[in-house]
Amino acid sequence: MGPMPVEIADDRPRVEIELEDGSVATLSPVVPDDLALFEEGLDKLSVESRFTRFGQGIAHLTRAELDYLTDVDQRSHVAWGALVDGEIAGAGRYVAREDGCSEVALTVIDEYQHRGLGSVLLGALVAVAVADGVEELCFEVVPGNVAVEHLLDGVDLRPDDSGSLIEGRVRVSDLPESPRADELVAVMNACRGQGAWRPSA
Repeated sequence: MGPMPVEIADDRPRVEIELEDGSVATLSPVVPDDLALFEEGLDKLSVESRFTRFGQGIAHLTRAELDYLTDVDQRSHVAWGALVDGEIAGAGRYVAREDGCSEVALTVIDEYQHRGLGSVLLGALVAVAVADGVEELCFEVVPGNVAVEHLLDGVDLRPDDSGSLIEGRVRVSDLPESPRADELVAVMNACRGQGAWRPSA
């Protein structure tokens, strides 16, 4: 018997976007109560996907790591989570760096890869970045992460000093905006307006 689908509270801001295969992804800004979803999501990632996301095939996330991923301010650290059919499917985030660039990370659960979810998550991040005046996004990609390299087609990616990562920077204005950008920004602003959002009892 598989995991029970996740129910999102009716008052939680969200956007539903159809994927390439006709399935529907429900995107919501990440909140602290998503911690269990992130634990579940790691369990669903293959060893290969864990390596491409974290640089190592980690078995679990510490409480501090889970807090970092879910307790975000949605301004300097912006994060979206995605469900498909009530199941955790992926997440995307960017975190502002001291050099003025915001570093992007995307994760799509193996079962939901090759449906366009990575593009949808990146589009949601770009929508908020444009609205917030973020000028540059940075990427660190494990060599061989074909999915992310495809998303960043045209971005100048170069090996870092160690050769273990490929780095790149791109102007936000050079990335395609989601056709749902206005709706995504409205949802993010609604989440920000609610402060430390919690589901209603």
